[in-house]
Amino acid sequence: MKKFHFISIITLTLLILINMPNELKAQKSPIYEIAVRMVKDGMKNEFVSARKNFITKLKAQKGVSNDREFQSFYALPKPDEREVFIGMTQYTSMDILPEIQQQIGADFMEFAKTMDLKAYVFVQLLEGKKFDLSKLALKEGQVLEIAIRKVNAGQEKEFDESRKAFVNWLNAQEGVVGSWEFKVVGGQGTEGLTVGMSVYESQEKFQAIAGKVQTLPEAGKYFSTFMPVALQYAFSTNNQ
Repeated sequence: MKKFHFISIITLTLLILINMPNELKAQKSPIYEIAVRMVKDGMKNEFVSARKNFITKLKAQKGVSNDREFQSFYALPKPDEREVFIGMTQYTSMDILPEIQQQIGADFMEFAKTMDLKAYVFVQLLEGKKFDLSKLALKEGQVLEIAIRKVNAGQEKEFDESRKAFVNWLNAQEGVVGSWEFKVVGGQGTEGLTVGMSVYESQEKFQAIAGKVQTLPEAGKYFSTFMPVALQYAFSTNNQ
């Protein structure tokens, strides 16, 4: 599995802003940061401590309205070899990121020493009903599916068409709370990346739907159009 190595917070912020289209820079709609974090071997205690310190300071910054964490219990196409936690943070806009990241850069770098990134992106909502990060998969037992995918070159149209057909089928299944699609607007290694999320009422409901997916023609067509970067199934945590 490809690992991202951490670079300077300032440099990363500049890369995000430079690579973002001008029309997105001008928008004031919420931005969501998604960090899929793999805990380094033997550093779980350090990870927990550094995470608490970093998130406490992050949540105190102006323009940060939500921060959530989810613990992955399953991944595709193969299980993760280490513990994986998914952090999501909501910002009012991209404009505030440079100041926030300068304020907490040192704390972030301490946190970074305890993990590797499986994926790291900034996104904006593209499709789906109202997205409320504060309530995402919050009820006990609910399962969050997050799919960070790299679309095969030359198959962008096929991906979009097959994705919509699959999501329409998925949303009609019993036990699906909702599905959302996001546009990637920043991060590392973002070329061709797309992000989708779905929430299931329970692990049992998720497993029942997953069984149907294995023989679903729409699913086979959809899955053939991309490579998974981070396809995680997770529960909400009370961690900070």
